[in-house]
Amino acid sequence: MGISFVLSLCFVQPLSIDVVKGLLPTIPDVPGGKMLVAAFVGTTMASATFLSRPLFVKGKGWTIKNLDQQKKDSITAAILIFVISAVIMAVAAGALFYQGKEVSQVLDMANTLEPVAGKWAVSIFFFGALSAGLSSIFPCLLIAPLLIADYQSGELDTNSRQFRIITAVACLVALIGPAFGANPIEIQILSQVFNVFVLPIVVLGIILMLSSKKVMKDYKTSLGVYIGLYAALFFSLVISYNGIVALLEYF
Repeated sequence: MGISFVLSLCFVQPLSIDVVKGLLPTIPDVPGGKMLVAAFVGTTMASATFLSRPLFVKGKGWTIKNLDQQKKDSITAAILIFVISAVIMAVAAGALFYQGKEVSQVLDMANTLEPVAGKWAVSIFFFGALSAGLSSIFPCLLIAPLLIADYQSGELDTNSRQFRIITAVACLVALIGPAFGANPIEIQILSQVFNVFVLPIVVLGIILMLSSKKVMKDYKTSLGVYIGLYAALFFSLVISYNGIVALLEYF
């Protein structure tokens, strides 16, 4: 996916000055700007990532002896997320913003492919959207069962009744928007906005765990990590406030 966006960036070629300006942390003073910023944070700095990361580390069998390897793995992942997110926004600027195109319906995105794909634009977009959805839905469905199973026994049983009920409920919740005929674009944005409200709680929980001698025992957390966590907490609070304001303006 990342390679496809990089190749797309080579074709649309947004202005370098606009790309640099886009890297500056600002909230666009346009209708819906606050909500989009909150949605961006909700999808890239998702609280579920902080919750699921320890489970994946545990699943790999890593211990304190693998600390350096884990650091390299997490830093690499963070860099890739930053680069891919930046490229996606740059491609959107080159393909949509410069041409004054707005995306308010699903087919608006498919129409951008027409100059290249012609009558196959909708079909190509459909399969692309389907692939993106399927690659995301399964990890998302596993987060809640993983957390609950880890709390209960430390092992996830995908054949258990509990697992089936939780995933079934999650699927039904995901169908609320389409069932009531809501705009998929708006539902997608709103769902990511609500993610930011959990983020401060998760970051605060991490800080409290690192400060607990019962949890950390003889290990100590460096000052740099604490500075980063408190910066993340402050940022999450600011974005949460921004999300609340955006929702009040929306409704």
